[in-house]
Amino acid sequence: MKNNILKSIFDNLELSLKNEMNIKIQHNLEDGKYREYLVKRILSKIVPSKYEITNGFIIDSENNKSDEMDIIIYDKSYVPPFFDETYTVVPIEAVIAVIQVKTDLTWDQFEKAIKNLNSIDKLVSKTGGKIISANGGKIMDEQRYVAPYKIIVSYKSSIVEKYDFSNEMNNKYLDMIYIIDGNHDLFIKHRQEPDGVVNLNKEKLDIYKSGGYIERIENSKLCNFALQLLDKMKLINNAIIINYKEYIKGAK
Repeated sequence: MKNNILKSIFDNLELSLKNEMNIKIQHNLEDGKYREYLVKRILSKIVPSKYEITNGFIIDSENNKSDEMDIIIYDKSYVPPFFDETYTVVPIEAVIAVIQVKTDLTWDQFEKAIKNLNSIDKLVSKTGGKIISANGGKIMDEQRYVAPYKIIVSYKSSIVEKYDFSNEMNNKYLDMIYIIDGNHDLFIKHRQEPDGVVNLNKEKLDIYKSGGYIERIENSKLCNFALQLLDKMKLINNAIIINYKEYIKGAK
């Protein structure tokens, strides 16, 4: 049987990432910025050009601010340069995913990552403008709610080998846990509804957060991680329009 070309590409990338992280640790040169750089470099080979990969803070129009994120993936189509390059802040409406990067995912580091990622929950997404509904072609002028992916990426984990993270993911609203070494599986949470990324009402978004099922993947983890992330981006409707009037109100 012929090898899957896409799988082979990602398997080679994953091996390269694993080796580079391992070399850094063995030579006692490991630091947080370096591991973030390696993950960002891999993401740059996965994420389409309309998206930007950065680090920093996420804000909303009510002057709320998240904790500092190791990695933010956002749609740069809707964000002018002063939001990221100068101030390293991104409006919540543009955010696709937030990622915490660890070297060793211990229970302590796991709880810290969860606390960090969940700091975006206090942010209020306010989108505006008329949109065309996929259901019947109706034109609506409604606020929509966006739920960024919450992801943990770690080189290794001191948590017991092959631990099942399903309950933690359900309780903490995590979307993916990707531990690069071979001792742990990739965990992906699949939501109940295909349109759960962007919703027209808050109640539907709450169902999106709590429902679904966890898939556990042992092999070709980077390939499955990448394809799931791309699928998430596909679901983001290009009609999202940041309501800058709300940011102007907050600036007064």
